[in-house]
Amino acid sequence: MDENQLILASREGDLEAFSELVKAYQGNVRACLAVRLNSPFESDDLAQETFIVAFRKIKDFEPGRPFGPWLRSIAFNLLRNFLAKHRAEPVGHSEELALLVDQHIGAGYSEKNELNTLQTLRECMGKLDDSMRQLVELRYHEDMPLSELTRTLNINHSTLTMRLHRIRLALKQCIENTLGGVTT
Repeated sequence: MDENQLILASREGDLEAFSELVKAYQGNVRACLAVRLNSPFESDDLAQETFIVAFRKIKDFEPGRPFGPWLRSIAFNLLRNFLAKHRAEPVGHSEELALLVDQHIGAGYSEKNELNTLQTLRECMGKLDDSMRQLVELRYHEDMPLSELTRTLNINHSTLTMRLHRIRLALKQCIENTLGGVTT
């Protein structure tokens, strides 16, 4: 069945047809959410909820229109609600927060730890392949805006942000493994 046939069957309550649509779009929906959330568990939960809402509202979907953007609009609405619900609430006054932050930074800072972390970062950067290292150089050393990077590398925004996210995770993991979980 093609996508329109799957949509029409799903509108009639066919779970197998809707399952095929989920298989086709789950990676895209998860990626859209993952680049905007800190936790892969949260993005998986919201992706699952996206498909539940989509199944409930499939009769509202106009066949013949692009299905992916419709799914992503549901995902973004759920994301907006999630972020509003889980927004951090400020504690105390800014002076109190600044003092707490300064105390925390001062307690863990030492010049030796800082140098170890920087040296380890350099070593971990050396382990990246050339394209990943180039992306880090352009984004963080040359401070190239994301919009310019997408044009330069000829990739879309979500692909770029996902790559950067994965590189940061890989560097973090490398540093933690090298330093035994002790970072400044």
